[in-house]
Amino acid sequence: MNNYAFSIDLGGTSTNFSVFKSDEIISEWTLPTPKNHMTEMLEAEIKNKLSELNLKNTDFKAIVIGIAGIVKNGIVHKAINLNLSDCDIGSVLESRVNIKVIVLNDVNLQAIGESLNYSSLFLVAIGTGIGAGLVINNHLVEGHNGKAGEIEFLCLDSKTIGEIASARGLVKTAESYLKSNDVYSSLRNFKSLTAKDIFNDAKAGDEVALKIINDVYFKLGKLLGIISSAFDPEVIIISGGVSNAGDFLLEIIKKGFNEVAFTDTEIRISEMKEKASVFGAMKILRISQNNWSN
Repeated sequence: MNNYAFSIDLGGTSTNFSVFKSDEIISEWTLPTPKNHMTEMLEAEIKNKLSELNLKNTDFKAIVIGIAGIVKNGIVHKAINLNLSDCDIGSVLESRVNIKVIVLNDVNLQAIGESLNYSSLFLVAIGTGIGAGLVINNHLVEGHNGKAGEIEFLCLDSKTIGEIASARGLVKTAESYLKSNDVYSSLRNFKSLTAKDIFNDAKAGDEVALKIINDVYFKLGKLLGIISSAFDPEVIIISGGVSNAGDFLLEIIKKGFNEVAFTDTEIRISEMKEKASVFGAMKILRISQNNWSN
């Protein structure tokens, strides 16, 4: 019986692979995401893992792929960081490895994983960019064009939330502030500033870092308050690399949220972290169980 499956989180920088059987993770590994020949890389890794585990393609129920891009009905319409456009990567890979392939937006897949504990949620992944996934009454909401949850492109003042609150946007916001304001800040000591540096210095009491963090994530909190009022999720979950700032980040977001929110929605940091994609793949296959031939 084909009880095994692959979960693949295909990001702009790295690709996370997992093999699982039912609810048990058998193997996990990570590789840099290539700029070209992506399907060939996926094919090689899958075949190598089959050989390593002494398994056949017929032992596998499916390959579930989460891709950082706009996905509708399995077609990757646009994935800027992956240089993919109008690409049916699932069908191509399926024809090469002879295992059924399911392709979703990466944050939507994570949202499905997080919904193991909640029936309605809004997941915000703050990393290099910002993505989001919406689950209402145990149903993933993708939207007509597969763009539901693309809050990165929503404007606050004159800039989008992605331009100020993603890891990349936060760094640009800080650099711009330092150039236009002649103030002391420990942030000036970094030759190549990162979002982690800004958070660390803010926690250490640097006034400029604190101001930037407070301004940026207060605004994100207000945006989430508006979204919560519109969709009334049970919980808003913050994930992605920036979420490692933990309660420090969460308290600032909550202040902005509480200023505008109509609903009393819980906001929390993801406990699943990078495992959310794997749990999402597991849930998809459980829900689809009756549609698979063994």
